[in-house]
Amino acid sequence: MGFKERFLNYVKIDTTSSEEYENRPSNSNEYELAKLLKCELEQLGVEDIKINEFATVYGYLPGDESLDSIYLIAHLDTSDQASGKNIKARSVVYDGKPIELSKDIYLSEEEFDSLKDKVGHELIVTDGTTLLGGDDKAGIAIIMALLEVLHENPSIKHCPIEVIFNSDEEIGIGASHITTSLIKSKYGYTIDGGALKYINVENFNAASLDVKIHGRSIHPGDAKDKMINSINVGYDFHSCLPSYLRPEHTEGRVGFYHLCNIQGNEEYTEMNYIVREHSRCKLENMLSIARHAARRINDIYGHEVIELDIKNQYNNMKEIIDKNPNIISRIEKAYQKLNIVYEFEPIRGGTDGAQLTFMGYPTPNIATGDYNCHGRFEYVDVNESNTVIDILLEMVKID
Repeated sequence: MGFKERFLNYVKIDTTSSEEYENRPSNSNEYELAKLLKCELEQLGVEDIKINEFATVYGYLPGDESLDSIYLIAHLDTSDQASGKNIKARSVVYDGKPIELSKDIYLSEEEFDSLKDKVGHELIVTDGTTLLGGDDKAGIAIIMALLEVLHENPSIKHCPIEVIFNSDEEIGIGASHITTSLIKSKYGYTIDGGALKYINVENFNAASLDVKIHGRSIHPGDAKDKMINSINVGYDFHSCLPSYLRPEHTEGRVGFYHLCNIQGNEEYTEMNYIVREHSRCKLENMLSIARHAARRINDIYGHEVIELDIKNQYNNMKEIIDKNPNIISRIEKAYQKLNIVYEFEPIRGGTDGAQLTFMGYPTPNIATGDYNCHGRFEYVDVNESNTVIDILLEMVKID
């Protein structure tokens, strides 16, 4: 089928992840996609295929057993930051003019400068009302297309390959859904988003910051010196965090506080943040600012109006990846052989690979050609995605 046809089939299945889950994938449709992939893997000669209780798919493609195997990972779920239902995907050849996604909705270079080098490329776009799902169904389609190439060309000798398609990466629990006892390889690669020229060997350190605010509701006509409006307390807390450290004001290695959700009333309000920084020391400083803000507000009111719940989510994999240069040189050699210019770019986010790295399985990330993920203006560059297939083929084949 090839990359494009596979990808367009996969995005038809809504696998939007949700924070509501318990000993299962957060979206039952992840099972549906997992079962589809199991059937396709069987057709491509993959062996020992399993689906666990979290809908994570595992498979093994035999190769030259004298060589170490590697694993390739992509995730089944998509972000809940934009709708993933009824995705209307189509491909266009970009001519440099704004792409009309639907009436009065355009994808243009003026807003998204990544398009500037896409003239002549085939792009898969949405209708501007949903995300596309390239994060990470493009990764799934790339891995499946690689397996298809190997299946149709048995003369290509390669190392053994493990394939893992896991659930719920977008809510930070994807690595915990992987049955690591099945993994034979010492290391592997996530195929999870980004521009072709970037190789990712480092990522944010990450923490969640949940804020619970206990107010005191009094009728507003009799509220003077009595009411504690928990929503206003939330505003006060938020204003204590540096506004210049918000995602819309940062780039590169600069971290951020991102307010993802706020809901409440006079009596009780909850606020949910993610906090990110490439430097562990700087992340701890950011969390200290939040703690100090909560403490000062509580001091003003004389009791615990604000409760903070801070949890570590994942760590920067760079410190471990740097100790395993062979893992990166495998990618570099493939890029060099194909004469593709590349750079190392820090991920302004995280992958399952970051968590797997700290579980003893170093796992840097390789691009998919997906852009503007998690939003309505997402698109996938088919030319780049097909080139990633070529890169992976160079990485696994035996000359």
